[in-house]
Amino acid sequence: MRPHMLVLINLDAAAQRRATMARQLDACGCAFERVGIDLRCVCEAEVEAQVAKCLPGLRFDRKTLSNAEIGCWLSHLGAWQHLLRAVSVRAATVIEDDLQLAPSFAEAVRALAQRDAPDLVYLGTSSRNISQRRRRLLHGLAVHEPVGVIYNTWGYSITRAYAARFFASQPRRIDLPIDHFLGGRGGKHGPSIGVLQPAVVQEDPMLAAASQIGPHTNRWDRSRLFQEARRRLLASPVSGIYYSLYRYL
Repeated sequence: MRPHMLVLINLDAAAQRRATMARQLDACGCAFERVGIDLRCVCEAEVEAQVAKCLPGLRFDRKTLSNAEIGCWLSHLGAWQHLLRAVSVRAATVIEDDLQLAPSFAEAVRALAQRDAPDLVYLGTSSRNISQRRRRLLHGLAVHEPVGVIYNTWGYSITRAYAARFFASQPRRIDLPIDHFLGGRGGKHGPSIGVLQPAVVQEDPMLAAASQIGPHTNRWDRSRLFQEARRRLLASPVSGIYYSLYRYL
């Protein structure tokens, strides 16, 4: 029986990112599978063909989601399908390719693979709206409840039960980026979520600065200017004072 599964989201064209992540994963003894569907520079007909191939019946709102964001969705859903095909695995870890892994990464991945709930546990996040009082211990790990939406998909552990539930009753139409959907805006189709603290993944500052989605979407919140301003705000003393309130929530 396989103790856990790890899937790396990585596009064929992103060879440097793949090599960087492979070195880290090899160093911590983590075997991985790779999924990456690149729709950034293809025509509308090719996007529809890829969606039909991966998930017949699912529709994406082309007015709100760019090709790049649809490709991101299909990559993550492909990772979930890998989990469902591995019948002996209870949960899988899905990570993106612009991360730095903590020394405790492998231990956390293996521990979270043994749980049944919550549906999705973030291994790290730039969002700081995390309750310090509402938490549970899962196999020795502290998983905290977020207060509001988590806006990234750096890395997470997802249960087989949730993946199966999503595909069995998937929404007919998706009009949100996957990070918004998973992080708390998915409604009845979204997962229950928690955030691992201390985190075992964080963004690689060099790789993360070169967004693979931002240049291929018109969403203002994907722009490099907005992302840089957000990072500066989160690192500022004002932000530190504000989020210190979450220790009491």
